[in-house]
Amino acid sequence: MIGISHSSEKRAIIDIGSNTVRLVIYNGPPRAPVVVLNEKVNARLGKDLGKTGAISDKSMRTALYALERFATVLRLQGVENVQCVATAAARDASNGQEFLEAVRGYGLSPQLLSGEEEARASASGVIAAFPGAHGVVADLGGGSLELVEVDRGTSGSGITLPFGTLRLSDLRANGPEAFARTVREGLERVAWDKGGDQPLYIVGGAWRALGLQAMRELNWPVDDPHGFELPAAEVLRLTRQFSRGRIENPDPRISNARLGTLPDAAALMTEVVTQLRPSHLVFSSWGLREGLLHTQLTPDVQVQDPMLASIAGFALGERVTAQDARSVYDWTAGACDEDPAEGKLRLAATLLALAAMRTEPNLRTEEAMTWALRKRWIGLDMHGRGMLAMTVFANSGLTEIPEQFSRLAQQSHLDRAIAWGLAVRLCRRLHGGSAKALTWTALARDAERLTLTLSEPALPLFANSTTKDLRMLAEWLGLDWCVLGPDGAPIPN
Repeated sequence: MIGISHSSEKRAIIDIGSNTVRLVIYNGPPRAPVVVLNEKVNARLGKDLGKTGAISDKSMRTALYALERFATVLRLQGVENVQCVATAAARDASNGQEFLEAVRGYGLSPQLLSGEEEARASASGVIAAFPGAHGVVADLGGGSLELVEVDRGTSGSGITLPFGTLRLSDLRANGPEAFARTVREGLERVAWDKGGDQPLYIVGGAWRALGLQAMRELNWPVDDPHGFELPAAEVLRLTRQFSRGRIENPDPRISNARLGTLPDAAALMTEVVTQLRPSHLVFSSWGLREGLLHTQLTPDVQVQDPMLASIAGFALGERVTAQDARSVYDWTAGACDEDPAEGKLRLAATLLALAAMRTEPNLRTEEAMTWALRKRWIGLDMHGRGMLAMTVFANSGLTEIPEQFSRLAQQSHLDRAIAWGLAVRLCRRLHGGSAKALTWTALARDAERLTLTLSEPALPLFANSTTKDLRMLAEWLGLDWCVLGPDGAPIPN
């Protein structure tokens, strides 16, 4: 079930967009890469395209200065796996080729993506983050809006529309009715009628900022907008509110530049949702750059589970291996009555619970909550976050469900996660962290009783704390309990 690749190789993407020029360096598990450097410059290459058709001298100088720095940083860090791509501004500008030739002067090899290639790369990022994704990916950049179909791991047809954030202010100048007509007619021109009653996956910094503000408005317990979902009706309520102008009580993580474009981005989302009629929206922090990385992977790595790769890579930094977690997962299976579909989630929760025990005891609970609720985990939905958090809490002996967790997962699922955590607690405290000792004991349950069986070598490990942990787990499961010795006879408690 693990089968996760790890790598120390650094990989980099340079994304020359219409609004920003960005360098991101990654390492860690190839299937769930970790950002080690993320730099951007607001060059606004597409700012004057609507008026002059060209990249301005000022924007070009700003971008080239940043790209020279990026090239130097990459050489200093010894990053050899570098992919440099340019999108709408360089594609549409009359001096786009001149700009790209200047970029080559820094030893970079920029690839000019077509609108469809840009859409497919964004779709690949969503597919990588949400295995089995189906619906439509909508990626809002500075110069354009890309829409592309996705279905069970593959991307279909895609289109690009001139509705980037740098163009929206001018498009809205004639009022909301004219703007709505422009968006509708744009979709009609390309005969785009897909996405009805399906998920709409939201990509792009401007729309991600909108997701952050929506989470603030709803007092959402999770900080990261990746994986945040909203019904279409709720989206329309919020975007109509945000599109009116100045944002009240803005999320402090939204930059002033993003805050200034948020009403325009909200107005566009209102029209896109109105026209496409999706069932709900899913915000994705993975898009074009992660899609480009994903397409570099071999097929056997692409099919790895991103949630397990993400959490296993993190736990490895806390000196907990996937095999450590698998041994505990197998031992606790005797007590855990789980839905077969939750096997990977319980394994991931076990990994994180064991990693939490490697931290400072006084910080353990607080840090575990931060990991579960605030850290970005790829391939983990909000329900999974709730169960992950509750497992880690129960591993510390806490069974009272925090209100934040109740907003993420149903009571019955959180109760099951508590059993997972209590089982991990029993396992690690009984065996003292020894993988060898796991083979000396066994845990099993039937309709009435939870039974711990000890072999001869395990008898010295049995302590009062074992009785307490076993009783706590059994009572949570609504079962009686007993401890059997090597001869099969009960050990007095």
